[in-house]
Amino acid sequence: MKILTLNINSIRAHAESFIDILRTKEYDVILTQEIKVENANFPHNIFDEFGYNIKVFGQKSWNGVAVFSKYSIEDVITGLPNYPDVNARFIECVIDGRIRIINVYMPNGDTIDSPKFPYKLEWMKAFTNYITPYLNSPEQVIIGGDFNVALTDKDVWKPSNYVGIAIAAPEARAIMQQWLNAGWTDVWRNMHPDEIDYTWYGYRGGDTIGKKQGLRLDYYLANQAAMKSIKSCEIDMSPRMANKPTDHCGLTLTID
Repeated sequence: MKILTLNINSIRAHAESFIDILRTKEYDVILTQEIKVENANFPHNIFDEFGYNIKVFGQKSWNGVAVFSKYSIEDVITGLPNYPDVNARFIECVIDGRIRIINVYMPNGDTIDSPKFPYKLEWMKAFTNYITPYLNSPEQVIIGGDFNVALTDKDVWKPSNYVGIAIAAPEARAIMQQWLNAGWTDVWRNMHPDEIDYTWYGYRGGDTIGKKQGLRLDYYLANQAAMKSIKSCEIDMSPRMANKPTDHCGLTLTID
């Protein structure tokens, strides 16, 4: 099974490049974030020909997550169950009766002096409590998506530029590090321990890709049961380099 996670930055605005991904028939499961459309207006019709089951937790103009799967999608949960939230950031499901996937678009938080920053930390703390029972579960559990955290300075092209910015704030990094300390695996970093690479490149600043001016904001976390089946995890630059691209690269996961 091959999985892709991608912050699409509006599935309607970037429908053409997303359809190009579907046409490759490469992915069995696709997790999308920041779809920016409510459930009722999700453009199911333009994706029908590709044979995916689709579950959506959308929101007009902001946020929103969706799961595309060639297999069955069951036990769907929308919204972080232990945190009341007006924002569509969380969808959980079981794929083909064998893998539980949590697709997240975590809060950005803006700057550390912004009122959005406490919300970011509160959300992440609630998420910590929610995922804890899954860590030692015999069920394979994979968390994927846009975490909006650059975990270490290795994940930031120029750390001095991000002092006071929420995605690199010590408080946010510490919460995410708790997940790893507890036993969740940052799959890409586990497989690429010394590599410097990024999953987000901004539109501003000229050739940010060529100049390697990026951030690693997209992740897969896996519990111990899931790690036994994971074969590879790679950054896919092609969505970021497409015509009218999203500002994120894809992150792929291959499971035996």
